Amino acid sequence: MVIMGKGHYGQYTGNARHSQTPVTKSNYGSAVRDDAAHIDYLKRDVNYDAKHGGSDKQMTDDEKHISKLAGDMKYDNKHHGSPAKANCYK
Repeated sequence: MVIMGKGHYGQYTGNARHSQTPVTKSNYGSAVRDDAAHIDYLKRDVNYDAKHGGSDKQMTDDEKHISKLAGDMKYDNKHHGSPAKANCYK
């Protein structure tokens, strides 16, 4: 039996529970790194599946998940990011 470790912020391990952790100004940077790592993982998974005959449904689900994470990052930036950079995603 393999037990997965927690990992570090900015390193996606497949068992992150970011959706249950509210983003605040103090953990905003860590949340951005975690979401970016998760998006990178999903993109690599989609590319791998595309090259190796993966399921279209799984690839579509991964792409939807990427879009959701990107939307979450945009929301978090607007509400918890630097006020100087708040308008960069409009």
